[in-house]
Amino acid sequence: LEAMSEDDDLVRSGIHDRDKIPTGGFNTEKVSDESGDELDRAQHISSDTASIEPPGQELPACRPSGTKPAYPGQRREDIKKRPYERKSIPRSPSPAQLKKEAPPQRQQTYYIFSAAAFVCGLILLVQYLFNETSAPVPLADGRLLTLREHLRSLKDTYTAQPEYSWQIIRSSVVDMLNDTGLYAGPAVITFLASVKNERFATCLSKKVATALSYTFDDGGDYGTIDADELLVSEDVARHIIDNRCKEVVEKRQRHVMVASHLEQWNPDAAMMLHPLCDQENARYKNVTYILTVFTKHEDVSGKRERTEYDRLAETALNNAWESMDSNQRFAIISRVTGNVVLVHEDPESCFA
Repeated sequence: LEAMSEDDDLVRSGIHDRDKIPTGGFNTEKVSDESGDELDRAQHISSDTASIEPPGQELPACRPSGTKPAYPGQRREDIKKRPYERKSIPRSPSPAQLKKEAPPQRQQTYYIFSAAAFVCGLILLVQYLFNETSAPVPLADGRLLTLREHLRSLKDTYTAQPEYSWQIIRSSVVDMLNDTGLYAGPAVITFLASVKNERFATCLSKKVATALSYTFDDGGDYGTIDADELLVSEDVARHIIDNRCKEVVEKRQRHVMVASHLEQWNPDAAMMLHPLCDQENARYKNVTYILTVFTKHEDVSGKRERTEYDRLAETALNNAWESMDSNQRFAIISRVTGNVVLVHEDPESCFA
């Protein structure tokens, strides 16, 4: 029996020695050295592998965990990584954390442009409010609105008159109504018409005078200078013109004067128009003069362009005042032909 026991011990020792050297002559410890630390591996190898196991049990090959499997068929789930081989990989931030952190470049650009647009809009708003409060408001007293309403009513009634005729009337007084300080002299509007259209043109000029009177809060009242009143001596005629202007403008505080038939005024009486209608040194600046001039029918008949109006009025007055000095005549005509309205024949009846 002792002989058999010794033989069994030798067999078991041989088995352990054989298990330590795998096929191919490579030691398992060398293989483990390629994947892990040799010192750590040696600490995990049990010291009991060299002891003698009970008979009838076959011991498995001793391999350190964490090495690559020696056999291709071994499942990967059976391989457990060692704690010391796990590398600490930083966890990527969540979307909520990204929002809390600094915004990306595109979002920063959007915020910058939004802030710049807001600041620019605020500056423009402040500038607009400042200009609104500092600049004069054209419709503050409602005068322009009143003028627009009256002219629209006349335009709708007398449809034969062209659109630019009403524009001329409005533009001639708008600066004075706004009180911008850019308009130094009075407003002068000259109605030019054929002698055949005299009644209608006279009525229309009075309608416009009434509209302007309401615009200036004069209640429809205005002054007149008729040509028939001036069929006297030159001195008396000048005296009549001077007194009538003082009465209407200074005493009655009215802002509209109507002077008819300038072509019938004698040259000396017409000289009174020079100080009244002067744009720089006018006697009364806050006044609108509505003048009427009549000429031959063939001179103004037919379709006429807007650019011809001033020239037609100049021709009519030059023919009427031939006896006047040419320099004086030119100075007066230039002052009264700045805003000429050519009155067309209209089928609508006019009653002033």
